[in-house]
Amino acid sequence: MDEKLILSIVVPVYNEEENVRLLFEKIQSVCDTIGDSYEVLFVDDGSSDKTFAVLSELSKQKPQLAVIRFEKNAGQTAAMAAGFEFAQGQRIVSMDGDLQNDPADIPKLLKKLDEGYDLVCGWRKERQDEFLTRRVPSIVANWIIGKVTGVPIHDNGCSLKAYRASVIKQVPLYGEMHRFIPAMSTVAGARIAEIVVTHHPRRFGESKYGLGRVWRVMLDIIAFKFIISIFTPRPDPQKPSLLQRLSDVFFRPKQRAFRVAAFLSLPFFVLGRVLFGNANITALSCFGLAIALLILGWIAENKIQHAQKDSDTLGTLARFFLIQCKRRPIRFLGPIGVALFGLGAIFLLTPVNSLLLKILDVGASDPSAIFIAGGILVFCSGLFGELITYANAKRVKDYTIL
Repeated sequence: MDEKLILSIVVPVYNEEENVRLLFEKIQSVCDTIGDSYEVLFVDDGSSDKTFAVLSELSKQKPQLAVIRFEKNAGQTAAMAAGFEFAQGQRIVSMDGDLQNDPADIPKLLKKLDEGYDLVCGWRKERQDEFLTRRVPSIVANWIIGKVTGVPIHDNGCSLKAYRASVIKQVPLYGEMHRFIPAMSTVAGARIAEIVVTHHPRRFGESKYGLGRVWRVMLDIIAFKFIISIFTPRPDPQKPSLLQRLSDVFFRPKQRAFRVAAFLSLPFFVLGRVLFGNANITALSCFGLAIALLILGWIAENKIQHAQKDSDTLGTLARFFLIQCKRRPIRFLGPIGVALFGLGAIFLLTPVNSLLLKILDVGASDPSAIFIAGGILVFCSGLFGELITYANAKRVKDYTIL
């Protein structure tokens, strides 16, 4: 590819054999009108239909087209990340491969980008999707994401976006974190704008999303907030608080993960000490949880430091989370933690308490403390696993380039 390319179009696709040829023709027509040198990168995310065969044949005829192929389905975010990494253009546009995004909107995005913005998001104001299963969950999720991240974008899930390459290439992407690209870009100081874009009904194939993603988005929001709190450098305040001064005494500046683990464990150490002698099982559960959180923080800190040294080797834990495990840490461990915590809360209910006293001659507080502590520990394991995954995300390349 030409090193002086102006524009790269990145299109993740999964089982879109009926759409890709027509989509490329539409993109080519628009880009030829713009007049800048360009490339179109289709990223086949492990399609099981003839998508790759169609793209392979098309790439032999069209020099502007390149194809990146994942051997197995890795998700839209991984496909986007691969496209962004390989893109050679100074400006990058991403879009879906199902013909619902309109390539005719690309010039509008680029014009807004030229006004001095680093990222321009598309807003599907007149969205052509099912109201209850797609639009309502999207509205709720976008509102929550805006409140949590402080970046009030109407449509975080819209793939049609334009970026300056210098900005988007700095953003580590993994899992399904593409919807947090605007918020993650602001960490790098990006200026963000949003414009209304056209959204067409799906012509071929089936939607890959449904109501099940709402719960996953909620877990992603928690993980995102936790990740940003660890990896975002904060300016030193003119008058640091007593807590900040004490933490600076006991921890090195880069020990962010272990520092957070220490602060999380402190209340449980205190609670265990207060309860010791009166409710020993509960106290021991608190002590055990506090120690386990410290160990989690130490492991996460070690893996993060290893990743930042640019080592060629990928640690066993990082490899498990990034390659072997089919779900991200928070999505795998988060629901288990919530279930254990909920079970512990149920034990505290009066009828359950009475039943346990009759059958086992123990109060409900004993098993309740064990389950609640276990739930917190498992959920936090998911969060610290996200830190390890985030730190190592750019080191995994599970695709080939045609």
